[in-house]
Amino acid sequence: MQRRAVFLDLNGTLVLPLKQERLSDLTAIPGAAIAVARLTDAGYVCPVVTVQSRIAKGLFSMDELIEWFREFSEKWNASGATLVGPYVCPHRYAEPCACKKPNALLYELAARDHHIDPSRSFVVGDSPDDVRAATSLGARGCLVRTGWAADPEVAAVAAPDAWFIGETLPDTVDRILESDASCA
Repeated sequence: MQRRAVFLDLNGTLVLPLKQERLSDLTAIPGAAIAVARLTDAGYVCPVVTVQSRIAKGLFSMDELIEWFREFSEKWNASGATLVGPYVCPHRYAEPCACKKPNALLYELAARDHHIDPSRSFVVGDSPDDVRAATSLGARGCLVRTGWAADPEVAAVAAPDAWFIGETLPDTVDRILESDASCA
């Protein structure tokens, strides 16, 4: 049987700042780990799909990002929040590539790797491209206002494609879990 997922963006959704100079600059957004633990407890797979153009800019390597993510996710796993991935686009914004959001390539890879049914899944992020990726994937897109979408103009651009707009990840997880309850 295919599984349900909540695909999560990294910067602006799980951690801040949006544009770090070093991986050690990244800190968890308050409440994010508890929200992911609730999703894990409800049976959702939580793949992290992220664009990390700072790799192409030479600020850190893919290997360094993978190691940082491993340590980060181990801390969250200890509190019941299971993250998988990361699925990373390492290219600069201006570089054309198949893996950059809103393309669904990285989401499709995660879906294949973890036996996920996109039609029963959600994509949560802080940008219009995250929400558009959900549409490309056939999932429901949720916008959180903790990163780029803290700017009302960014949120307005994403709104037409969003299934839900939440102030925080915990708000969004509440809505996702409520939708499960209403379908039961």
